[in-house]
Amino acid sequence: MWELFPSKVKYGISSVASIAIYFLLNHFFEISLIQSVSYTLTAITILALFFGKYAWKPFYIGYFQENFCPNFNGTWICKIQSNFNNKTVVEFPITFEADFFSIRMKATTTIGNTHSNYCRVIRNADDSFQLEYIFQGKNHSPSSTDTVYYEGAASLRVEDIKSMKMKGVFWTNRCWQNNLNTAGSIELYRQ
Repeated sequence: MWELFPSKVKYGISSVASIAIYFLLNHFFEISLIQSVSYTLTAITILALFFGKYAWKPFYIGYFQENFCPNFNGTWICKIQSNFNNKTVVEFPITFEADFFSIRMKATTTIGNTHSNYCRVIRNADDSFQLEYIFQGKNHSPSSTDTVYYEGAASLRVEDIKSMKMKGVFWTNRCWQNNLNTAGSIELYRQ
């Protein structure tokens, strides 16, 4: 979420908070210049970690979700239609855990589990939001023509911010050495 805020807002918030803490320490508590700077840096780091992990949630209301970044926290039903085995359709739950500075994905299916190595929210030129992630999967019961580990990626456009319906494409390198790698469409609906 932090990445999508305009630079002026990000630097403004950081600057105002740093100056306020420094002024408070240096002038009201009469702490020396070097100690004030050191305490200010420590306080800003602790505040950023606390706010970024926990304290942002009550303040992240509809206005911010619609204008800066949707809230991706929660569980979705993921529906994929792949080019494998005559357009196989599979549904499974997928969970996103987001805080103010990062986002992660994890999913468990009947044959394995996946998690994101990289996950990012992008604001497109038309002001729509797009979620992109690279994932690593583990197949618990591979067949003789399958693989245990594979990687893939997905690119999803947020179709509706209120319902958080997302659509896009995915692709994997699963069994690429046998020309069996998969790709297809992906849809996510909030559970």
